[in-house]
Amino acid sequence: MKPPGNTFKYENRLAKSVVTRGGMTASEALSSAQRAVNEVREPTIAEIDANLAEINALGDQLKTANAFDEEALQRMYLCANRVVAMGGVFGLGELGQAAYSLCELVSRFQTLERFQWSMIQVHLDGLRLLRTPGDHAAAIREEVLKGLRTVATSVN
Repeated sequence: MKPPGNTFKYENRLAKSVVTRGGMTASEALSSAQRAVNEVREPTIAEIDANLAEINALGDQLKTANAFDEEALQRMYLCANRVVAMGGVFGLGELGQAAYSLCELVSRFQTLERFQWSMIQVHLDGLRLLRTPGDHAAAIREEVLKGLRTVATSVN
């Protein structure tokens, strides 16, 4: 008895070509992936720096106003979130962690509808320091990250 409905046989052409033609070696696949990452490295680093510049400009705006600004905080969160997403791929994982801490801080401020400038400032300083990780010892970078996490989680 034939089952109800139509049955389609799916053929994965890519898999078939890899199997029938020998495919890539692991070394070739790694080289290809590295070339692809290198192609987007410079524009992505430029995008990270543009987001950091916007975060700093928003920080200046918040400092000048010295008041809760939902729109500025939301834009700061979005920029920091972009840094989180891009940083680790290009050896800036610690910068991404600092940006994540800033996201956490901003989120807590938004929930409470208040903010404290000094907590934002310490995160901006941390982001500047961690943008050039090679300029600072690993122990210093870890202490900075630990401090940022402590600051962010202290808001409740």
